[in-house]
Amino acid sequence: MSRDVVVTLPTVCDHADVLVAHEQMRAHRACRVQWCAWKAAAHQTLVSAGRLTPQTVSPRERAAARGIRFPPPAESGLADRRPTASTLRELLERLSELATPPERLGW
Repeated sequence: MSRDVVVTLPTVCDHADVLVAHEQMRAHRACRVQWCAWKAAAHQTLVSAGRLTPQTVSPRERAAARGIRFPPPAESGLADRRPTASTLRELLERLSELATPPERLGW
């Protein structure tokens, strides 16, 4: 016996404030909707209120439609922002120190 499952997107209640959503979008400008719950809620509020229309095509597709060459990360400068191996090693060492119980460190 199989059961049908209906999946729906979460909705925003009628009490959602569009002005607060705009403020949250500004406050979380650097965040990604996929990773930030605050920005995701604000984004959904603005979409539900008809104030924002989600993009239907990617930046790469938009560039191709206009005949613009979409640069790979190395050409756009993104490769330069990656941490070095020594930075990652130092970060891992410090995280290991934080994860080690204080009694094992002699504190």
